[in-house]
Amino acid sequence: MRRVWLLAFRDLRLEMRDRFGLLSVSAFLGIMLFVMALALGPEEGPLRRAAPGVLWVALAFMSTLLSTRAFALEVEDGTLEDLLLAPGGKEWIYLGKLLFQMLLLLPMGVLALLVVGGLFYLPLERGFALFLTLGLGMLGYASVATFYAGLLSRLRGREVLLPLLLFSLVVPVVLSAVRATVGLLEGLPGDEVAGWWRLLLVFDVVYLTTSTLLFPLVMEG
Repeated sequence: MRRVWLLAFRDLRLEMRDRFGLLSVSAFLGIMLFVMALALGPEEGPLRRAAPGVLWVALAFMSTLLSTRAFALEVEDGTLEDLLLAPGGKEWIYLGKLLFQMLLLLPMGVLALLVVGGLFYLPLERGFALFLTLGLGMLGYASVATFYAGLLSRLRGREVLLPLLLFSLVVPVVLSAVRATVGLLEGLPGDEVAGWWRLLLVFDVVYLTTSTLLFPLVMEG
């Protein structure tokens, strides 16, 4: 576990020092949400109905960009092979990269939720429940995105291949997260939304376990 945390905090420190990745992701997020709000507005009803879908599309693209960047920097600096040559299993590399992404995705997801709340008239009274949905949905998405980003990291055209391979697998996670968000915004009781949370939790466990077990095999293959 120590190597997982060290790798995650090393990547986080490098990202904070460089800031190019964070700025590009933040700019993409802001422009996308602003353009969607202009296209669907200004009436409140259509904006509210579109808000959950727009939010999760933005989060999905944000996670895809961050997962690509996490491994691209290793390849550009020539440090990926050094990580793979470290003794012991290789699962810690996958878990470290995933932890790095979650440390960025959670605060940026909250920021995206606040921006969507302002632009799309989204009520945010059930803040904890919305944050729980964000966490479960982004963990499932990032689990698969990190695995495929590592698998494609040494291939040319990885930026094109990643969305093609990724989106077909994460559709259940995105749909469940959107349905849970819609239920919360419509004021459904927690018991009715809990079914979507349980489904997201199952996806998280399956994707995380499978990706952790397969990552060493695909990276050494």
